[in-house]
Amino acid sequence: MKIKNIAINKVQSLSDRDSAYYTKSTIFKNFLNYDFDYNEFPKVIAQRKEFGIDRQLLKTVIKAQYEDIICSSKTQNHIDSIDQDNCFSITTAHQPSLFTGPLYYVYKILSTINLCNQLQTDFPDNHFVPVFVIGGEDHDFDEINHFHIYNKKIEWHNAQQGAVGRMDTNGLMDVFNELVKILGEKSKVNNLLSSIKEVINNASSYGEFSFKLTHLLFDKFGLVILRMDDRKLKKAFTPIIKEEIFNQPSQSLVEATQSEIENIGFKKQAYARKINFFYLTGNGRHRIEQTEDRFSILDTDRSLSKSEMMVEIENHPEKFSPNVITRPLFQELILPNLAYIGGGGELAYWMERKTQFNHFGLPFPMLIRRNSGLIISEQQVQQINKLGFKLDDIFEDENELIKIYISQSDNPDINLNESKSELENIFKKIENLSKTIDSTLIKTVQSECAKSLKSISYIESKLTKSVKQKEQVQINRIKKLKLKLFPQGLQERHDNIFEFISKYGEDIIADMLPQMNPFDKDFKVFII
Repeated sequence: MKIKNIAINKVQSLSDRDSAYYTKSTIFKNFLNYDFDYNEFPKVIAQRKEFGIDRQLLKTVIKAQYEDIICSSKTQNHIDSIDQDNCFSITTAHQPSLFTGPLYYVYKILSTINLCNQLQTDFPDNHFVPVFVIGGEDHDFDEINHFHIYNKKIEWHNAQQGAVGRMDTNGLMDVFNELVKILGEKSKVNNLLSSIKEVINNASSYGEFSFKLTHLLFDKFGLVILRMDDRKLKKAFTPIIKEEIFNQPSQSLVEATQSEIENIGFKKQAYARKINFFYLTGNGRHRIEQTEDRFSILDTDRSLSKSEMMVEIENHPEKFSPNVITRPLFQELILPNLAYIGGGGELAYWMERKTQFNHFGLPFPMLIRRNSGLIISEQQVQQINKLGFKLDDIFEDENELIKIYISQSDNPDINLNESKSELENIFKKIENLSKTIDSTLIKTVQSECAKSLKSISYIESKLTKSVKQKEQVQINRIKKLKLKLFPQGLQERHDNIFEFISKYGEDIIADMLPQMNPFDKDFKVFII
């Protein structure tokens, strides 16, 4: 595998805020506890040591979730160390996308593991654990029920409702069989597929399946996976659940921060409600709303008084599910966390949380942008070169690529800007002459100039079209290559890791890992 680093400003598919955080994160300093800078870690570690967590609770829950799972020595060492005061986590999180979903699921995990390895080398007196918080309480099934592989969409059909992690595995074997059919008899992936089939047959829920599948891929690197839909963890969260439901501080805090962010030119990311918790039932995940002195569970016939709600939180904390506004609080309360690694959209909503964290007395972690990447074959690089492009050029818009190709071809130069400039100079002379003879003619001269320039532009477009027709074979190659490497935008937002495992074997993940340093703020191209 070869690596090519691309400057992040070459990648046009990133949002303005995302690019800004990569290149000049200090403009967000009012919304951060720490700069996006590796040199900040001594301060982060020192300050995190001052905030205690229930490490024994965390270890108990993790060991219970791994009870029947065979772990690598790296993962087991991390689990055994989690209750030590000098042990800290670097965390990323994602909802349980079907068969890991888009590639960035893998990239954010590799960024987290790589950073822990680097910290362990530089700060050997501490212990650093890469933690993947796998969601499961979200109820937007349409977001997680599909993935794309070899330009085909595989979808999981399941009529259940509610928290996706609590759903059963009905229909997952159909998904698996469709995947096997697409991959064919691929020797490089057969062993992994056999293990996945066994996981499906033995998983009691979709959350357990996603947990074990992620473990299969990343256990050898020491990744610790945490499922936070756990009664014991929710019990520790009850003071914040009560504060949010009864006093409702988050909405005003988050909205005030969002207004400040809008003042520096960026839109708000998340929508804060008065009560930022859902109530989980067997049939769904329901919003909680207060009407005068009662709390209604929407889309049900339940309505609770304040005292009844207090009892419900105490007796059944597992029924209360944080939304996007309160989920970060839950995570940072439970984990001895130094930093959160996420994509641009995730970090955007984390940046709206600093004053909320202060209100609840929780440490606000460093926010680190995960690595982004593109997997490309040597053959595709050769195709790019044969078309007369550099690898950097492939990040340009398709129309711009075609323009570049035509400008570099053997066809005559059809850029008529020089002719337009000459024409403008001629009409300028006529305009000056008109001023001395009859100034009422000036507008006529200007109008005729505009018409003439428009005519030249029309001729230029016709000439370009003629050249394109002559070069159609090559232009189609450009379009086909662009579509393959950038399907509906960046590859990492669309393609699935199993496509590349089937081509190159499981070692592709290990080969990418050393390059996934999130403080190396370049876009990674993996040439295989």
